[in-house]
Amino acid sequence: MKVASTRGTGLISAAVAAIVVSLAILAGAGLVPPHSASAVVPETGGALRALAPAEEPDKADEIREPSGLVVGAQSARRPTRIRPAVTRTVSGAIGAPAQAAPADGWLRAKASWYGPGFVGNTMAGGGTLEWGSMVVAHRSLPFGTRIEFRYNGNTCIAVVQDRGPFTGGRTFDLGPGTAATLGFSGVGTVEYQIVR
Repeated sequence: MKVASTRGTGLISAAVAAIVVSLAILAGAGLVPPHSASAVVPETGGALRALAPAEEPDKADEIREPSGLVVGAQSARRPTRIRPAVTRTVSGAIGAPAQAAPADGWLRAKASWYGPGFVGNTMAGGGTLEWGSMVVAHRSLPFGTRIEFRYNGNTCIAVVQDRGPFTGGRTFDLGPGTAATLGFSGVGTVEYQIVR
């Protein structure tokens, strides 16, 4: 008994699928009008035949007309509610209101200090952190910004040379030299002003 050969039908099916997909993509992208796209269908004998394009009237006028919308009708509109602008504080926190400078020009912020375990490491702004480094870490102030700090009657100027702190609620991470000069340890509130 002789069996009909099915050799090559896989290639034809793959070609047909590729053509159908290509036409669908072109029609979806608007490069080929959907009503003019045609499909190629294999016949039982393996030959390909093209289907005639679908005859469909142009619906451009229907699409341009708003459906169910009465032109000139008054709608009940509520006034636009204006929300306060999102501000960014000196600390870089989003959404918090910007701090107004007090009469004497000093602002207050929560700070911590770093040094143990970081001494000898390269800072984000360049240089190596040392025990006497008069630096401060901040999340967004430009490197080289000079900030004057005041804590328990002590003052000093530190340069933004690193990034941090990465613990919520803190604005500055004082370098080891800065913390030692201020007599600061742990976590606390410092007064500061940007000197530039």
